[in-house]
Amino acid sequence: MKARISLILVLSTFILIPDILAGLPVPLARQTGKIEVNLMDKVILEEKTITFRDISTVTGDDVKLVNKINDIEIGRTPWPNNVRRINKDFMKMRLNASNVNVSDVNFTNANSVAVSVESTKITGLEISQKAKEYLLSVLPVTDRETTVELVRLPGDQWIPSRRDKINFDVSLVDTSKDRGNIELIVSASSNGMRYFKIPVSFKVRVFEYVAITKRKIARNQQLTKENVFMARRETTKIRGLAFSSRDNLTGKTAAVSILPYTILTEDMVETPPTIKRGSVIKLFIKSRGFRIVTKGLAQQTGYTGEVIKVKNLDSKKVLYGKIVDSERVQITF
Repeated sequence: MKARISLILVLSTFILIPDILAGLPVPLARQTGKIEVNLMDKVILEEKTITFRDISTVTGDDVKLVNKINDIEIGRTPWPNNVRRINKDFMKMRLNASNVNVSDVNFTNANSVAVSVESTKITGLEISQKAKEYLLSVLPVTDRETTVELVRLPGDQWIPSRRDKINFDVSLVDTSKDRGNIELIVSASSNGMRYFKIPVSFKVRVFEYVAITKRKIARNQQLTKENVFMARRETTKIRGLAFSSRDNLTGKTAAVSILPYTILTEDMVETPPTIKRGSVIKLFIKSRGFRIVTKGLAQQTGYTGEVIKVKNLDSKKVLYGKIVDSERVQITF
């Protein structure tokens, strides 16, 4: 009797084992025609269009279907310094849009993926420093002292790229300005795409040794060491070119009336003409073996080297001559 019972138990065990094994779960990736999508928790990508391949591991026996799912586009990466969370429902929607039977796909590991883009923070301080370095490289440095003050610090910027792939460019808005408020443009690009273009302004003050009047100078008065001195002054707001040496004023006169302690600029002075109209002068003709000199009257005002009309006071004829100095004109006919 006991032997019969043992035999029945053994036979029952062999009969039930297949049913028990059949009831155990089998990974979908091992089931023919089934696809498993193993989601990552979070990923950091370059700026691009996100695909299933970027945020999950897709496995299954149907290689063609696996490749198709891997290449399905989900959307763009987020802005720099931001996170985009993609959940399973959205991914299923993308599967449906690509004519993939969602019932053949099983999602595992996570319910959603946090996607961020590989980014570099460019601080406002760094932007202003690049602008200042460029400005100092183009400003004149001879015979002057310059101070450069930032007007306003620009904001921080994020670029979806590694720092070693970022290119900066700096330019002046007005290349003719070398003092006062000067604006520059700083831009950054990567892989041929520009990500920002920011204006940066500086207040540039200039100090120079310049010629200054000691006292009031009347119009047409000669400028000399007696009425002009040299001193260091701020020339930031001075219009026109100041004189950096008294030697540059030799032979010049005041073109207008000038107040005491005024910084002299080119528009305030003039070089008086060598000969004025109506002046009595010497006319001479010089040739091989002879020289003729006579008195004449200047019919025009002119400077040394210029040709003017003159009148021979003896013959009353009007001739042309080249000014040699304040007293002589060489007749050229």
